[in-house]
Parts: sequence; C-alpha cells; structure tokens
Amino acid sequence: MKADDLLRRYAAGDRDFTGVNLGGIRLVDKIFREVIFREADFSDAYFERSGFDEVDLSFANMRRIRFFESGFGKANLENADLSDAIFSQSNLKGVNLSRAILRRAILSEVNFKNANLSYADLRGAREFSIYYCKGAIFHETIMPDRSVRNDDL
Repeated sequence: MKADDLLRRYAAGDRDFTGVNLGGIRLVDKIFREVIFREADFSDAYFERSGFDEVDLSFANMRRIRFFESGFGKANLENADLSDAIFSQSNLKGVNLSRAILRRAILSEVNFKNANLSYADLRGAREFSIYYCKGAIFHETIMPDRSVRNDDL
C-alpha cells in the first residue's frame, strides 16, 4: 500500500490495517490514533515527527524502520520485529515492547519511561541508555551485552 492510499483510508475512518504491506513507506508530520496495524509490514519505512497513539503494532515487521522525533503513546509493539531499526529522539514512554526484537537497533535518546520490556531482545542494540528507562519493566530482558535483566527501574 502506498502512503497516499493509507492516508486516504485513514481520513475516511478506516482504522483496521491488519497485515497490510507498508514496506518502504515514507511519512512526515503524520499522527495515527487508535489504529490496528497488527502483523503489518513496515520494513524499511521512514517516519519523521510522526505519532502512533494507542496503536496496535503487535507482530509487525518493522525491520530497518527509521523513526526520527516520533512517538508511540501507549502503543502495543508486543512481538514486533524491530531488528536493525533506527530510533532517534523518539518517545516509547509507556509502550508495550514485551517480546519485541530490537537486535542491532540504534536507540539514540529514546525514552523508555514506564515501557514494558519483558522478554524483549536488545542484543547488539547501540546507544541504549538505562538513563531513559525510569519505571521500565525488565523481566527476562536480553540486554545489548547479552546479559539478562530482571527488575523494574
């Protein structure tokens, strides 16, 4: 699906985009609220100054996705594959990232405050800072150095 098709359907009130292919999509200054993108393909997509508020992105393929100055207010990214993703100055506050795969992701100034990182896989993630994880849940979380973390900050 192309960006203009997605935006047209969203403007018309469509909120269920389960399983759609949005690979390579490029969006700037767009906000999505209460949308279902479960099992969608966002591989190689680019988002800048965009938001996903209360959006279901569970089981989504988000490999190599790039997020700049974007946010996910109360979004569900459970079991999402974010391998090799790039996040810069993005907000993942309160996001459900349980069982998400963030292998080799670049996480520059990403806010994980109150995020659920239970069973998440951060192996090889770069620029991940515990400083941005106040209130985050770590349970059997594989950290960038391959250690396993079990605590709440």
